[in-house]
Order: sequence, then structure tokens, then C-alpha cells
Amino acid sequence: MAHKYLEKWPEAKHVEVVASYLVLGKATLVEAVTGVPAGTIRQWKTQPWWQELVDQIQTEEDQELDTKLSSRINKVLALVEDRLENGDWILDSKTGTIIRKPVSLKDSWKTGKEMIDVRQMMRDRPKDRVDKEAVSDILKNLAVEFASMARKRVKNAGLQVGIPELSEPTDPKEATGETEQSPANA
Repeated sequence: MAHKYLEKWPEAKHVEVVASYLVLGKATLVEAVTGVPAGTIRQWKTQPWWQELVDQIQTEEDQELDTKLSSRINKVLALVEDRLENGDWILDSKTGTIIRKPVSLKDSWKTGKEMIDVRQMMRDRPKDRVDKEAVSDILKNLAVEFASMARKRVKNAGLQVGIPELSEPTDPKEATGETEQSPANA
């Protein structure tokens, strides 16, 4: 009989362990829940398939959350539309009945502004933005190419390539262009 640490665990157990680890965060707790030894869990975490499962589980959870949020957002939008069209429910103290009072301009303006801001934020999704590092890399590559082209042109014209080295002055007054003059020269 094979030792339980050496048993081949089914793929379903891998998924259970990864999902449990995402919730619990500690191999010892996952061991208590799944029966897979903490040492095995720590070893599994180093395997490439672990991160693939993490990504897959998180993507599925994101999709579920997105579906739930979309449903709630639609309910909120329907409620906002009803209130903007028909007004807020209030109690008329004179008659003792519930009536609808038109929404104030201030509340209408605030609601509209927030909706515009959210729409703009959704249109400017981070995944649609150009990565700053990618732009930086492109600019660096262009700079190298332009420098190379410039060197070729200078070389073809028979001129010296590069900037001559300048010696750095050691005296601070030399660096600013100031020199000491003796009283006789003044």
C-alpha cells in the first residue's frame, strides 16, 4: 500500500485544495479541511499548474461577481429612472397619504453627474489603456534607432562621431567662470 503522502491525488482534489487555500490562506488550515497534508500543499504551490488553477478560479469568481453586480446595477438604474421620472415617495402630512414629489434639481444634477462619471470610468478601462512601460520601451527603441541613423549620417559626411570629453574643473570658481584677479590687475 502506498503511503498517503505519495498517493496520486485526483484533479478534483487539486481544485478543492487551491480553492480552499484561496479562502483560508494557510496550508495547515487547508489540510484540516481537505485532508491533503500541508507539506504536499506547500509542494503543490511551487508547481506551474497551481497558478493556472488560481487564475482559473479567480476568473470564474470574477465572472460570477460581475453577473451579480450587473443584476443589482440594473435594479438601481431602474429605481433611479423611476425616481427621476415620477419623483420621490413622501408622506403628505395634511392628507395622510403617500404621494410623489418631483426630485430636486440638486439631486437630479448629482445623480446625472455621477452616472456620467461612472460611464466615463467604464469607457477608460485599465485594460484598454496603453501600458506606460510599453510606451517607454517604444520610445527608448526609437531613440536608439534615431541615434544610430544620426551616427551613420555623420559618419557618411566624414565628421567625428560623438561628443568630445570635457574635463571637469576642480575649482568651483572655474566651474562658474569666475577667476581671482590680483589687486594689481583690477
